[in-house]
Amino acid sequence: MTDDELREQLTLAAVGALDADERAALDTALGERPDLQAELAELEAAAALFADAVAEEAPPTLRASVLGAVAATPQDVLAPVVPIAARGRRRGRFVGVIGAVAAAAAIFVGVLVVSPWSADAPDPTAAVLDADDAQVIEMPGTLPGVTIVHSPTNDAAVLQADDVPVPEGDRVYELWAITDGTPERYATFRPGDDGRLSVYAAGLDPASAEQWAITEEPAGGSDTPTLPILNVTS
Repeated sequence: MTDDELREQLTLAAVGALDADERAALDTALGERPDLQAELAELEAAAALFADAVAEEAPPTLRASVLGAVAATPQDVLAPVVPIAARGRRRGRFVGVIGAVAAAAAIFVGVLVVSPWSADAPDPTAAVLDADDAQVIEMPGTLPGVTIVHSPTNDAAVLQADDVPVPEGDRVYELWAITDGTPERYATFRPGDDGRLSVYAAGLDPASAEQWAITEEPAGGSDTPTLPILNVTS
């Protein structure tokens, strides 16, 4: 399965909308993908908020509800931050996908659910960008205009740019935290089709590493950076 197909399956699995064979196939695919295992755990934790509201199996229509909610979520929110285990950092969250799960679950249980990702809740990306304590960190290099905006009060950062070339095929960009000359995987991401990059990362504190760098990598990212380094903080 491609990464997009896997993430679709993760969303369905989180709300119990996979049959036994589909879940078994997903578990097999996740055997060598600790990053997606962590993502599934986050989605299941979000879906668990709604589990007590129902005591019946998910209906067949739930699959369509989940996929429809995912498709309707704005792409700048869905821009994937794929969390990698890192020293002293909280994991990034797939805010848009979890919000879609929450929306679909709300449809299923037939109640109004107010969650951190509801339409009435503040946009977490805007909260970081508009924060009084927002700090802008330049990442000069090949990709134009890349910055990290960090807000200590929001305990989050936004990686953003306006005109980033879209990698070919299923290739991705990867963000690295570098300390004592040692690069550590942090996240993979892709810009939108228009080159707009706006990736929200909960718990990302730029001060937790000496430098931050970006490379282009195969789908799923790499364990070590593929040269050249495209962008790096000074």
